[in-house]
Amino acid sequence: MRDIVCNCQMVDRKTIDKAIHEKSATTIEEIRRYTGANTGCGKCIGYINSILDTEVPKIAVKVENSPPSKFKLW
Repeated sequence: MRDIVCNCQMVDRKTIDKAIHEKSATTIEEIRRYTGANTGCGKCIGYINSILDTEVPKIAVKVENSPPSKFKLW
């Protein structure tokens, strides 16, 4: 059984998590762009925001613990 986040667009939790962790989507606007969620009635915005509140800090920890890049930008 899928955990549907957005009933209008049939977007599940796995799709939202994938957008956050693979595409670094950290805002509701980016979630809309990558998944289509929250582009219908808008009732799922609270659920999506709670997912972002839970998952985005995990990205920050992952970035902090990643090894430094060997390439310089300047």
